[in-house]
Amino acid sequence: MSLYLVGFSLYYSLPYAYVDHVNYSIPSPVPILFQRQCACVINPKSVYNSPLGNPRKLQEELEKRGALACHMEEEKVKGYQDIGFSRWLLYFLFEYMPKKILFEKPSDPYSLISPNPCKPLASNMPVFISIWNSDIPSYSFILADRKNLYYASTCNPQETTNLIPFTGSKNPQIYVYSRAGFFFPGDQFKTPAVLSANFYEKRVLIFLLRDGKVYKVFDQRSIRENLRESDEYTLKVYTYRFRFWRFYFGLRFLACTPAFHAI
Repeated sequence: MSLYLVGFSLYYSLPYAYVDHVNYSIPSPVPILFQRQCACVINPKSVYNSPLGNPRKLQEELEKRGALACHMEEEKVKGYQDIGFSRWLLYFLFEYMPKKILFEKPSDPYSLISPNPCKPLASNMPVFISIWNSDIPSYSFILADRKNLYYASTCNPQETTNLIPFTGSKNPQIYVYSRAGFFFPGDQFKTPAVLSANFYEKRVLIFLLRDGKVYKVFDQRSIRENLRESDEYTLKVYTYRFRFWRFYFGLRFLACTPAFHAI
């Protein structure tokens, strides 16, 4: 029991990060988006593309999440294999099983994945057993909370390449706006402009990168940042369990973005 408690404590304390300086951004009002936020689930398995899996159950779970199924080549995404056996084992021992016993909702296992590089997340775990209307593992477990978000006038995942991988429960809003309009991850725009990001988890740590290097760090859920220099800007976002001074413990991946190209 004592060894389990030690493992439990380490699981929720690691990994950690030390932040040299924490910035503050004033979350001022922003214009209302007219583009629709869409979500796709990449490479889910069913009898149509795998030996097992009830396509009706899959479609029901997709509708609950407000997401469409889409396909991408395996080398362009991160799947369940990228989590690794050891992290899967720790997840089941210290996250999934304890929370199920307490009738709580476990976090998405892909929150343990590394965002380097920032690739879309594939829900490509196969179904191992199908009996009547039951699948093992179930599609609620296979899909969990993760989505790949994008903005469009009409939701067609076959037409977009700039996806925002996300593992949280409520979708964030991430975009740049200027006099010329709204711009989204992967877009090119002219400065000056304002980067707006809103997240809804309890504890959020946002890294704003400029040309691949950490530019600013925010311990807050909403930011509005003026972008005046020509460069590439990306976000890497984590939740954390607790903090002590500038040490942040129990980091979990929440989202990352393709680059915004400022000119």
